[in-house]
Amino acid sequence: MKIIKREDFKAFVNALIKDSGLDVEGVKAKGEKFAFGPLESADDLRLDYDVTLLPPKKYFLPQYEQLLKFDLSHPFSVDRPEYPRRKVVIGVHPYDIAAIRQMDSYFLDTDISANYLRRRKNTLIIGCDVMKVQEKAFFGSMGTGVMHSGYDLYLTDLGDRVAMEIGTEAGSDLLRYAKNIREASPVEVQKVKAMREAMAQKASRGLIVKPTGWHDLLEKNYESEVWKKQSDKCLGCGTCTLVCPTCFCYDIQDDLNLDLKTGERLRTWDGCLLRKFTEIGSGEVFRDDILDRYRHRFHRKGRYLPDRLGFVACVGCGRCASQCVPDIADPVNLINMLFEASPHLVQDSLSDPHTVRTDLQVIQTGDDAKMLHMPQAATIKRVEKLSAKETMFEITLDSGKTLGHTPGQFVEVSIMGMGEAPISVSSAPNGKSFEIVVRKVGDVTSKIHTMKAGDKVGIRGPFGRGFNVEGLKGRNILFIGGGIGIIPMRSFINYVLDHRKEYGEVTILYGCKEPCEMLFSKEVASWSKRDDIQHKRTVDKCPDGECWDGDLGVITTLIPKVKFDPKTTVAVVVGPPIMYKFVNRELLKLGVPEENIVVSLERRMKCGVGKCGHCQINGVYVCKEGPVFNYRDLKNLPEAFK
Repeated sequence: MKIIKREDFKAFVNALIKDSGLDVEGVKAKGEKFAFGPLESADDLRLDYDVTLLPPKKYFLPQYEQLLKFDLSHPFSVDRPEYPRRKVVIGVHPYDIAAIRQMDSYFLDTDISANYLRRRKNTLIIGCDVMKVQEKAFFGSMGTGVMHSGYDLYLTDLGDRVAMEIGTEAGSDLLRYAKNIREASPVEVQKVKAMREAMAQKASRGLIVKPTGWHDLLEKNYESEVWKKQSDKCLGCGTCTLVCPTCFCYDIQDDLNLDLKTGERLRTWDGCLLRKFTEIGSGEVFRDDILDRYRHRFHRKGRYLPDRLGFVACVGCGRCASQCVPDIADPVNLINMLFEASPHLVQDSLSDPHTVRTDLQVIQTGDDAKMLHMPQAATIKRVEKLSAKETMFEITLDSGKTLGHTPGQFVEVSIMGMGEAPISVSSAPNGKSFEIVVRKVGDVTSKIHTMKAGDKVGIRGPFGRGFNVEGLKGRNILFIGGGIGIIPMRSFINYVLDHRKEYGEVTILYGCKEPCEMLFSKEVASWSKRDDIQHKRTVDKCPDGECWDGDLGVITTLIPKVKFDPKTTVAVVVGPPIMYKFVNRELLKLGVPEENIVVSLERRMKCGVGKCGHCQINGVYVCKEGPVFNYRDLKNLPEAFK
């Protein structure tokens, strides 16, 4: 530990500010509150603050971050954002350092974001001890009042002098700007230790269940009446998620300039408390009830991220509680209420609530760090109208490479100036081109419907887990497709038919509302002519004047009309959400084993790499662990078949 006099510390900060190669930011007064911002002088810096309005996560995941710039005259000759300048952030409290380390673990775990990594590596963190405890803070209960890593320098304000601890070589190098530094005396070291212990004690607030027990408590109380009691007061404003240092969800949108020719693609903060967070293109909202959204916020922090990355995503800063108008965001109150409503034994489920798995020193900006949201150029080769709402597009990548997809995977289709949409690949992987079928339901898909052969689109992917085409070889397969569920299913059907001798008995059941909505009519008609498969199709109703030679009734009415061995057949089920409940129930009644039912789910798969949070169902990211799942793995997830 080092000691520097107050006036020399100010000179040190001013020397950093004067360095033209550095952007220096720190905590400043903002009326009666405090906020991180650019420092013009050391006199602006406040180390005696209680908490900032926004956490320092904004330096690594900005509220508005430019991912790329584009020109519609050359739509996929995009400009990448400039490399960020070297930055020093002064005055980061230990709980916010813990949150930054959690954010590192989240964004640098897999599918590493080059944008995030560059900002993180280019920013030096100078932490500081808490001198004043905010009323709602409980970092003492969360074990985040003291951090021993995650910073370059660390400060403790001792009045007429400042204690400094060196965390990294880069932090040590910063001290070249400082003068008159000496070693701390044993008395000064003890004083710093006593101050930290006192602050942690003040920031405890009577949390009954320590963070290692949150997982067990939340899991056992998923249906507790506490959720309804609290969520009835929730305004759904999302403020708690915006001020939280461990909420990392984001959205992506295109912003056109006034010239309507140029623009930028932005990443913006988003929050799971907002109603449209899980809305998909067709308008369905999979977490529509405020109770579900309110509960999800706490389970994400106390169950889902601990299961995935090993830490409780709460550091006890108290920002959410202090900003919530109806006063229902406070984790201390919520956890205590759950325990008091059901005071059963809570087991510790984690060894360390702030485990991190990343080391910035070993992660390089190479193949592991990608521009995750950078599409590659592709050309539309063929357009075929399938119905009033659906059109098929055959696409090739301009690079000349194959897409390399597995049946059941999806791509993000990008239209500069409009945005992106997740679209299932509908063709089997058997050539340089691939096919997608687009339903006209939103801005992006409506724009795609106006495009013709020769037009350019952007493609990211393929993403997700597809059907196990290799593992199912030799097995009997029952395909059950409802509505537009036939689109992703077609890729697997065609693969099986192309490799027919490698699979057992094949049965295809296909249903939709009316004959005019049936897709791939020529292919469907050809299935009936094959003697190596069973095939039946149905519609819910057939309006007067329309021709129809298939069955009438919902899709489940076809199941008793075909022959298959329930014990040895794998059922592949894809359709609208309501269909799964009834089809799966019928299959289970017939004796089809749970592990032999395979489904494909649709959610708002915005990023494709399990980072933005929109497609999450309970603790599962559909874009990464799906969209193809085994029913057995989903049956106990309340949000899976809503």
